Amino acid sequence: MTTTEAILCGIEGVCTLEELANELDMRKPMLMARIEFMARAGYLCEVSLGKCKGFGGCTMDKTCGAPASESVKVGMRMWILT
Repeated sequence: MTTTEAILCGIEGVCTLEELANELDMRKPMLMARIEFMARAGYLCEVSLGKCKGFGGCTMDKTCGAPASESVKVGMRMWILT
């Protein structure tokens, strides 16, 4: 499995950035750079937290476990596979 595939599988598996970086033996800044590159390339789409639970209208509303108000406060970012 390539690093790109491993990152995509990790994102699909709903793990944290720290967990995925540890699993891939990669520094978090490098992992973030790879994720942002994959988003620009169209592999991933960042979920807009302003439209999550409590704000209404998110397509992930029924499956997302993130508390929206806390997510926005801590600067949490989430991605989904395209």
